[in-house]
Amino acid sequence: MGDAAGIGPEIVAKLFAAEQAADCVVIGDVAVLRRAAASIAGPHGAEALAVARIDAPRDARDVPPRCIPVL
Repeated sequence: MGDAAGIGPEIVAKLFAAEQAADCVVIGDVAVLRRAAASIAGPHGAEALAVARIDAPRDARDVPPRCIPVL
């Protein structure tokens, strides 16, 4: 996800929202990704993407669609 204080988390969230990050795993901080997912949802009632903490890359297969797996 890059620097937690940079634009990386928002870019990652936008890629997952656009469904352009299939079969990807994010390595980083769950709380930072949750904030980024909420920020791109916006104030207009759009639902933020879910973010799931995983323990191993293979666990990403068990994450539901529109959910960001974070290792």
